[in-house]
Amino acid sequence: MKLNRRYIRSIKENSSFYLSSTVLTVVTLLLYFLFNIAGNAILTFSVDFYERNKIEDAHFGTYMEIPKEELSELADTYDITLEEQRYINIETKGVTARIFDRTLTVDLYEITQGKDVADDDEIVLSEGYAVENSIKIGDNMNIAGKEYTVAGFMQRPDYLYMLESEDDSYKNISTFYLCYMTDREFESLGDTGCQYLVRYHSDSDVMGFRKAVHERYYMRSYSAAQENPRITMVEQQAQMFIVMAYVLLCILPLVAVVLISIIISRKVKSEQRMIGTLSALGYKKGRLMLHYAGFAAIPGLVGGVLTAVISVAAAQPMSELGLQDYEPMRVTGHLDPLDAVLGVVIPTTLYVIAALLSVRKLLKQDTVLLLNGNADGGKKKGKRMLAGRKISFHIKFALRSLLGNPMRSFVVLLGVFLGCFIMLLGQAFFDSIDHMGNTAVEEMGSYEHQYILNEMLTENPYGGETMLVSAMEDADGSKLSVIGTADSNPYLNLVGKDGNSISMEDGYYITSLTQITFGWQVGDRVTVYNPLSLEKKEIRIAGIIRNNVQKSIITSKALAAELTGLDEGSFNCIVSDRILSIPEAKIAQESKRSDITDQAKTMTKQMDFLLQIIIGLGVIICIAAVYVAVNMLVTESRSNISMLKVLGYRDRQINKIVLGVHHVLFPIGILLSVPCVYAAANAFFLLMVDYGVMLIDTYIEPKSYLVSILLTAGCYFGSLWLLRLKVKKVNMIESLKDNRE
Repeated sequence: MKLNRRYIRSIKENSSFYLSSTVLTVVTLLLYFLFNIAGNAILTFSVDFYERNKIEDAHFGTYMEIPKEELSELADTYDITLEEQRYINIETKGVTARIFDRTLTVDLYEITQGKDVADDDEIVLSEGYAVENSIKIGDNMNIAGKEYTVAGFMQRPDYLYMLESEDDSYKNISTFYLCYMTDREFESLGDTGCQYLVRYHSDSDVMGFRKAVHERYYMRSYSAAQENPRITMVEQQAQMFIVMAYVLLCILPLVAVVLISIIISRKVKSEQRMIGTLSALGYKKGRLMLHYAGFAAIPGLVGGVLTAVISVAAAQPMSELGLQDYEPMRVTGHLDPLDAVLGVVIPTTLYVIAALLSVRKLLKQDTVLLLNGNADGGKKKGKRMLAGRKISFHIKFALRSLLGNPMRSFVVLLGVFLGCFIMLLGQAFFDSIDHMGNTAVEEMGSYEHQYILNEMLTENPYGGETMLVSAMEDADGSKLSVIGTADSNPYLNLVGKDGNSISMEDGYYITSLTQITFGWQVGDRVTVYNPLSLEKKEIRIAGIIRNNVQKSIITSKALAAELTGLDEGSFNCIVSDRILSIPEAKIAQESKRSDITDQAKTMTKQMDFLLQIIIGLGVIICIAAVYVAVNMLVTESRSNISMLKVLGYRDRQINKIVLGVHHVLFPIGILLSVPCVYAAANAFFLLMVDYGVMLIDTYIEPKSYLVSILLTAGCYFGSLWLLRLKVKKVNMIESLKDNRE
């Protein structure tokens, strides 16, 4: 007898198992490839783009302008590249244009479409805004009452992640864009702001340079590239995609692989009569183990290869899925050959191991027991369960199927759990970010406009409430802000985590986001550094303010001045519930509280397609997992189904008895998925905090629960509906063939 002849016949007889197992393997592996390809494509592009366009190592502002001749002196003295960058923000009909003059050595811009400006009535603008607002080359745009023709689109290396302010939590491409025009036209705009861009070399005296600038020109702000989210978010999110890919590889595909491995083990066990016969005919243990390992390898090999083929074909669109947060970068996506090999080897190896162990375990049994189909003692015990109890046949059959076959029940439960978990998790991300846009603004306070000035003032002719705001660093160089304010400030929500009001005169308080990020607790003495003068101070944490949006130390103006070394009676920030008439040249940064809501809406809008993909994959996983599990139930219950037909039960009644056995596991799987979704979402949002994003509280809309439950129910009962045909095909003769009792 040639064993190889059994392969084609077995595949035909078990086509539904091989198809569903292969689909399950493909879908779960695709989740890994989706994030891995996108992450590597973004990372490769950003490294090359940053180098090509001379990304800054830091930018800073000073209260005293540095004369042009002294810029060269500083560059030579401290072995750095230093360049002045002038800019102006102009708002037109609620849209802000940040117009830069050209730089020659740091933060160059690159034309991505069209051409650079040549005439005074031409501009180039950031491509993300143009795409978002359907602006085409040749269109006219109004800036400060003058019409300009769009000559082309551009990108800057320090604005690939388009934040209007470095303190923003999400990009703004709906009401903010970058712009370049001719030098002559830029000069005609009037007073401009100024910052300085610096690139350090291997031998640069960084500390000496920073101290010299502060002593001679009084630094107003200093932002290192590694603390600038406009720069870091690109590489950090790319790395986060890669990390998520490997986390997904270790969770979803392996869970699916475990599920399929369990089914393979049971299918091998159901072949014990054939194994006993082959053993009696003289086939060696090793030969039989390899034979059944070949069956097990089929879904792994086919699924892995099919995943690789799909990933190669879809590498580019999959890569572009990861660009939702950035400017339209020209990335090139490709599947890493090593990943493709691992996608074939890992599931195939685990499936083969499951088959080898099952055959090995069976071959330890007596051949006579194998021939009689009685090698599984536990199965016989399950058949006698509740034998002496006078209860409904339906209940007795269900309990025997559930408790007498715990691994089979576990597979069904796992299928329902996986499907609902993936679908609900995708919606949890969407709902939480959308909800954050409404709740975050309340934590920030009731002001609508915030103005950071580029000079210190002692008198306020503009209105609103004044504050002293400055940047600080911890011992590792991580940045946070210091906010000095009065208890009477009506625009801030100074409430502790216990809900009680807090007095700023009592000491230094930190926001809850700061507590999470730095791990500081009430009563801790911590050391912070002034990033301008590089002086260090030790402070004691007096309490925690409920605020998951801002990474700040909040205290009185007097204590803030003492901490930062500034004058107690001075201020550089004004908050108000209305627009204030502050000269544009005096404003370093302007932000609106409603920007948080707008950013959240933009984020959820761009997540919509990804959410649909996640839900779609969840549907496929749920259908495939439940189908293979219940298909196993039908296969193992052929004798019982046949006997029920002999006893006169109709197909509808048999479907209710056999296929309805696991209905009780459906709500259990859904209930188990809910806390796991919350745990996974919370862990993801905490991970996002490490990448400079505010802490987002997990929130799920009632509608999302309903949608997930209905989709899972549709997958579950849809799988059962497909399996009715298999029940119908079972012949009454099956029970007459079964002589195991």
